[in-house]
This record gives sequence, structure tokens and C-alpha cells, in this order.
Amino acid sequence: MRHLIVNFAAGLLMLPAPGMTLEVNGETSFVAVPTQAKLTNYQWYAFDCCAVYYVTLEFPEGAGADLGGITLQQIRGAQPAFYYGAVPVHAFIGSPRQEETSIPVSAEFSDDARTVDVQFKTPIEPGRTVTVAFRAGVNPPDDLYTFSLTAIPAGPNPNEQMVGVIQMEVFQPDF
Repeated sequence: MRHLIVNFAAGLLMLPAPGMTLEVNGETSFVAVPTQAKLTNYQWYAFDCCAVYYVTLEFPEGAGADLGGITLQQIRGAQPAFYYGAVPVHAFIGSPRQEETSIPVSAEFSDDARTVDVQFKTPIEPGRTVTVAFRAGVNPPDDLYTFSLTAIPAGPNPNEQMVGVIQMEVFQPDF
């Protein structure tokens, strides 16, 4: 029993202190990967104007590193979600319609309009909920749009880790 307690205490000493980054083999990694994410769009119909896609990520306490960015890659949909090219991107602490603190952000859209890399200019501390808003302007045609979401730790040589898959359904109007 004593051996178990000593090993457990030694393991706790190896975890990074709050505000520190976990590096393994020269790569920055998360101890706890974010797993709760969702995609919200309050404009439900194809070609609706004023569409904003909100990607919300709950970043867990004890993550072991700050959140430096995300990558959103479209894996299904009738056309690229960002068919019309790069769109304005805004990030904040909080969730849609409950915006708290604004976060400076930069985004790079791929040439095929199916991948977006978002970098937070101020890394996000663990234990926060962060939302990235993409002001798409116009919804794509009706279909189920599916994206893979990857979290990128802040620090040298980040080891990107898959968060999961998020979806947005766009409907055909019935008029």
C-alpha cells in the first residue's frame, strides 16, 4: 500500500502546474483533451442570409496546456461550407448569445474552402468555454454538413489532438 501511495504522489508531481505546459519528447500536448464541442447555426434554411456558424468548445480543467487554436475540416456536405471564400471570424469566451470576453483571433481558409485553421492570439486557459463565430453570410444548399474538430495546444511543436465530429443541418424551405 505504501508503494502505491508513493507512486501516486510521484505521478502527481509530474503533472504540470496551472499556467505551465506539458511537453513530451519536445512536443506540447494536452493531458485532458477537450471532448465537448458543438456547432450552432440559427439560420436553418438553404441560402438564408446572415448565417453565423458558432463552434463552441468546452476546454477542461487540468488540460495540461493552454488552447492555442483549432482546426475545422469539412468531411461531408453538398458544397464547401465556406464556398464564397474566407469569412470574418470572431472568438470569445462564453457561448452563442452569452458572449463574455472577446479574444483576438486569426484564421486561414484552405483553397478548397473545406478547412479552416484558427489561431488564438491570446491562448485560452483550461476550464473555459470558447466560441469561434464564422460570419458565413449565406447558408450553403440543404444537406447535413459534418466537420472534424481538432484542438491545438499553445506551445512549441504542438501535438494536435482530435476533439470529435460536429454537424450542422441545413434544410430546404417548404414554400
